[in-house]
Amino acid sequence: MAGRPITQTATPGPSCYLRPRVATDAELLTAWQAGDRRAGSELIDRFLEPVRRFFYNKVDGGIDDLVQQTFLACVQRRDQIRDPDAFRGYLFAAARNKLYDHLRGRGAIAAGPIDPAVSSILDAGVSPSGALAARDDERLLLVALRHLPIDLQVALELYYFERVRGHELEIALGVPAGTVRSRLRRGLALLKDKVEQLADTPESRRGSSANLQAWAERLDADADADADDG
Repeated sequence: MAGRPITQTATPGPSCYLRPRVATDAELLTAWQAGDRRAGSELIDRFLEPVRRFFYNKVDGGIDDLVQQTFLACVQRRDQIRDPDAFRGYLFAAARNKLYDHLRGRGAIAAGPIDPAVSSILDAGVSPSGALAARDDERLLLVALRHLPIDLQVALELYYFERVRGHELEIALGVPAGTVRSRLRRGLALLKDKVEQLADTPESRRGSSANLQAWAERLDADADADADDG
């Protein structure tokens, strides 16, 4: 998403062109914390759609209210964010907390107490009805994700759909790096089993299995890169 230009760089030569640089999340947050409301508005606009996507495969209504609650929490706690480079992590942590509150409320009505470590969104009586994906194999993956424990669904969707990584993902999930990796690997294993159970055609099974193989390879590659950096 395009951001507000905050600096301009001149290119020397017969004709001088101004090239705007898009502000980073950290720059916008720092400006917002210093009182620049326009920077805050841009930061919220930048993440409006990602936060909406976060809820899309996890609730069956009230998405706008949950998005609003998430950003309200962000506004109220903006000055408590000490690592501007990890803004996404804090934002998705707020979204996760609002989701869990919402699901626990639904679960208390539908099926008793909800534990995100073991309960799925289906256990909470939630059945998202929005459009999923055009391809059968992608649709199968999204449906299978809804059968996983909520903690694992959240971890996988943030990692693969929103590409949240490293320290940001630790903050978003509220757990240390080792636990993040174990959730991702356990989630992939359970997701593979669930795809096998839910697939109704060989084609959708093959396509979903290929996607999961690519996901596993990506996770291994990121783990290797982290080890090299360490």
